[in-house]
Amino acid sequence: MKNIVVFNTETAEHRVFDVSDSDAENYQEIRSLLVKALDLEIIYDQIIEAYWDFKNKVNYWNLRSISTPFADYVLNHEIRSSLNSLAFNLFNLSKLYLDWHFNERKKRCFAFEITNDEAARVAVESQRQDIYDSNIHYVVGCDLRGHSQHSALPVRTFTTGVRYDHETSSRTAHFSIFYDYDDLVKAGVPKKKLSHDIKLELSEIIDGFVYAISQKHMLNRELSDSIVRDGRERYLTKWQSLVNDTNFERYRCELHLEGGEKHVLSLEWFEVYGHLQLKHRRSIDYSAIRFEK
Repeated sequence: MKNIVVFNTETAEHRVFDVSDSDAENYQEIRSLLVKALDLEIIYDQIIEAYWDFKNKVNYWNLRSISTPFADYVLNHEIRSSLNSLAFNLFNLSKLYLDWHFNERKKRCFAFEITNDEAARVAVESQRQDIYDSNIHYVVGCDLRGHSQHSALPVRTFTTGVRYDHETSSRTAHFSIFYDYDDLVKAGVPKKKLSHDIKLELSEIIDGFVYAISQKHMLNRELSDSIVRDGRERYLTKWQSLVNDTNFERYRCELHLEGGEKHVLSLEWFEVYGHLQLKHRRSIDYSAIRFEK
């Protein structure tokens, strides 16, 4: 027998309500859907945090390059080591997200899994192709991810220094990690996507790469959000009427299954979903923004 048990948290009293097999299964299906939706938000949050960490570290080394103009091999190693660790983490988190988002070989499509609507899969595939056709930084980022995982770390050389403008007497510090045509081909980027004189900087590659992922994430939200929110409301409504019958002011609800398996029915943990949606409200192309001092 399957039951919902409502415990009075102020006394030792509790009430037990029978639950049909179909209702118990429905509880578990909705909870699984909510967990999956939250998990994707958490992965995306990790990507953006990793991205900010990388950008901050690049800025840090740019500042350090001014105070340490004559770097040695040890400092150069520390620079490469810190940036490789951050870039590697970012690329691997992104691979996890992209596998959830859409992976034809693994037959995965997050939006379809949530909505069970073939139109959602079509929308995802269409956007995926548009991004691949229009965003060279995303294409390069995907191939750099595979190259860094199987062949070589993403940061092997860098250039740094201070440029002096004689006309304005201004100084501009620079810190760059460049990839030329040969580097990109070696990383597996299709030659048809490249010109022979191409030269891309890693920070700009990562800007465009993360922007593409954020576009995909906003589409996932657009396609799945109504299903997720409806599921949450149905989940809460199902057992709230039972709680009302108990007249308990403070309570805890559990779903008890056969074999002693128990699930707490509270959705307080799902508040993180709304928090992360507010934290990352929109996709942002940071490369298109100029920051004032």
